[in-house]
Amino acid sequence: MTGALPEAASAHAATLDSVLTRVHVHIGAVFILWLGILLVALWKGHARHTPDAAHTTGSLRWPWVAMAAVVAGDLLLLFGEALPAWHARMQPPSGSGPAPLEIHIDAEQYVWHVHYAGPDGRFGRTDPARIDAGNAMGLDTADPAAQDDVTLDNVLVLPLGRAVVVQLKSRDVIHAFTLPEMRVKQDVTPGLTSRAWFTPVRTGAWDIVCSQLCGAGHYRMRGEYRVLTAEAWDAWLAEEVALLTPP
Repeated sequence: MTGALPEAASAHAATLDSVLTRVHVHIGAVFILWLGILLVALWKGHARHTPDAAHTTGSLRWPWVAMAAVVAGDLLLLFGEALPAWHARMQPPSGSGPAPLEIHIDAEQYVWHVHYAGPDGRFGRTDPARIDAGNAMGLDTADPAAQDDVTLDNVLVLPLGRAVVVQLKSRDVIHAFTLPEMRVKQDVTPGLTSRAWFTPVRTGAWDIVCSQLCGAGHYRMRGEYRVLTAEAWDAWLAEEVALLTPP
């Protein structure tokens, strides 16, 4: 089953893939079970075996056994796999490692506006009134915290092995921020702030996609996200900050 999925590149991906695989195994087992019951019923009900119609109810033991097996399998899957995986997935990142990297993303038809805090780790003040062609996030350049902030469109660069928290907002309609390899899909609703968190465990380059129909240009709402080693990510951020400084 996992061979048909995009490569798993986050810490939680293997757990979710395992749940998905077990769900399909359970569905396959249920299908085979009920198919077997149907074939037995057809065989026993064939005219050669029962030439005269019987108006009495036979034993209901096997249908009840089959239904009980299905329910037991559902409960085992729900409480033994799905709910523990969901509970673990809903826990915000914590631990003794590096502090989670926070990134702000504003979704807009048909672009992802990405805002990095810069080396100081503080996000500069933003104001929608300041948004224009050269200031997609509406940064207040008078704010000292904004001096090293980096803003890019459709480019998300992440460090390997460090928890990432993405804060998501929409400026127009409902979008769905989706990183298939990270097993991340989060609806982005106007007027609400959503968050998604994950830890990249594999370097590479993939696509950011919107998996919610958001207008006639929905197909164009794509971006690129890359995972670099911690050292390469620090160097990349330093290069982007250097571009902010006039020569």
